[in-house]
This record gives sequence, C-alpha cells and structure tokens, in this order.
Amino acid sequence: MHSALPRSIVSLLDSPRSLSGLADELDVTDARVLWYLTKLAAAGLVTESDGRWFRTQQGIDYLASPQPTTDDYTVLPGRTTYDYQQAFADAEAGMFGPTYVQGSGEHGGRVAYARAVEFHQRLQDLIAEYFAPESIDRAATPKYGFHWVLTPTDLHPLNDGQ
Repeated sequence: MHSALPRSIVSLLDSPRSLSGLADELDVTDARVLWYLTKLAAAGLVTESDGRWFRTQQGIDYLASPQPTTDDYTVLPGRTTYDYQQAFADAEAGMFGPTYVQGSGEHGGRVAYARAVEFHQRLQDLIAEYFAPESIDRAATPKYGFHWVLTPTDLHPLNDGQ
C-alpha cells in the first residue's frame, strides 16, 4: 500500500473511530475507507470491534517505520507539474507575447462507465486530430502541450442509493 491514505487512516486511529468518522475526517467516501480498512486489517495493522476501528501494535510499528519515498512508487504527474507551472509563469512574464491560448481545469463527477469510455475515445480522437505528426505546423509559435489524466478518484458511498 504505497498511497498516503492507508498511513493516514492508521495515523487517525490513535483512538477508536467509526467508519463514517474516518471518512469525514479524510474527506473521502466511506466505501474507499472501508476498502483500505479491510486491507489494513488483513495485514494486522488495524482491527474492528463494535463498529469502531483502532490500530494494533503492528499498526503502531507501521507508523514508526519510514514512509515510502517517491522512488518506491509512481508519482503523477511529477515533472509535468513543474513544466506547466513554469509555462504559466512564463506567460505572465510575457514570454509568449500578447497572443497565445492557455488554460487549465479540473473536473470530477460520477459518470457511468459507458460515458467514461465514450469520453476517452472522443478525447483520443481530438488528440489525433490536433496533435498528430501530419497536423503539426512546425512554423507555428508558441509550441503547445497539455497533460491530462482520466482515472477513478473514489468509490461510491456505501449508503448512497443513487
């Protein structure tokens, strides 16, 4: 478990807590917390009694162990973050002159699997249309780039019937 979430869960269990209390504290769905609690319990790091979760001695030892470094797992987006932060700073400083297009955004929502597949395909089609080698104008300035990630970010809440 290389995510920071399992360590955060074990850390919060300095006193017994309910599943919903942990989810609220971590600002993630109870289903996601329960998924990790199950894994942590199987590893002997936490246990549950009467609907309350607490860490075991192994959990205490786990927290005392060194945290994984970024060399131990993949960090996204890594260098890309720096590149785009620098691009925004360069644009603000006037590097690209008065005419350029720049934007960013973040969107999330519960989307049906079929719609996510459709979105992914349409995005791939746009990328092929605008950034395929035969579509590139080598004389155009500035050079544009973008970074995107389409990924699940949380599980559906356990008691949300929607």
